[in-house]
Amino acid sequence: MVGKAGSADDRRLTVALTFDFDAESYWVGTAKMDFPAAVSRGTYGATEGVPRILKLLSKYDLPATFFIPGYTADRHPDVVRSIADAGYEIGHHGYLHEPPNLLTPEEERTMIERGIEALERVVGKRPRGYRSPSGELSEATYSLLTEYGFEYDSSQFGADHPYWVEDKGVRTNIVEIPIAVELTDSCHFMFLFHPIVLPGLSAPSKVEEIWRGDFDGAYEEGGNGCYLLTMHPQIIGRYHRLQMVERLICHMLEHDGVWFAQMGEIAEGFRKREGAR
Repeated sequence: MVGKAGSADDRRLTVALTFDFDAESYWVGTAKMDFPAAVSRGTYGATEGVPRILKLLSKYDLPATFFIPGYTADRHPDVVRSIADAGYEIGHHGYLHEPPNLLTPEEERTMIERGIEALERVVGKRPRGYRSPSGELSEATYSLLTEYGFEYDSSQFGADHPYWVEDKGVRTNIVEIPIAVELTDSCHFMFLFHPIVLPGLSAPSKVEEIWRGDFDGAYEEGGNGCYLLTMHPQIIGRYHRLQMVERLICHMLEHDGVWFAQMGEIAEGFRKREGAR
């Protein structure tokens, strides 16, 4: 699936729209807030956020990648299947949104296996890519991802373009498609008072200025850059925020040579250019 603005062959800039469909898993797992009101914030992502996002993506015929914890797949199988049935890529995002850096190697192995099993059971397809829950990694993460045959990771912040993952000084065959704090909706919008305080609730106009400015800079530079947005249905799915995303999409579509791609396609393109081992 390729967006209207370009193709892999004539691209000036690659754009990836990604969504971490955590639903309740963040609140039950990472935040340890298994309380009705807190958990319902995650439920909003399933009942309201995802349907609105799918409608917006369909309106502009754009591809996207959804990183989904196994717990979300088990709790909302019909919603997850609706994402897969619409042709969007589904990546691994833990099972209960467990931060890998707080797990033992065996616990992390179990998390990876449970996430794979849940996604395979619900959508009938094994995930090719991985994004760490909580945006952190452990010393064992990349050896485990290699063992389980993952093709790419999207958890690091080290560049504005894909690169090979190095594990303990040795290059792996995993492609890193890096994210950015500034281009993540939770960093701007999420409100929390436990277990940490996040003031959140930024005006969309502020975030639109940041996200548009980063796109314009990446487009001007060109090359093999990848402009990647990380969004969460329970956060970005509010009306006023999705309106901002739609304005940004329209701005990007006005530019020639913008290739909207799923993460697996980006990893494949990098392998062709750089040569896999």
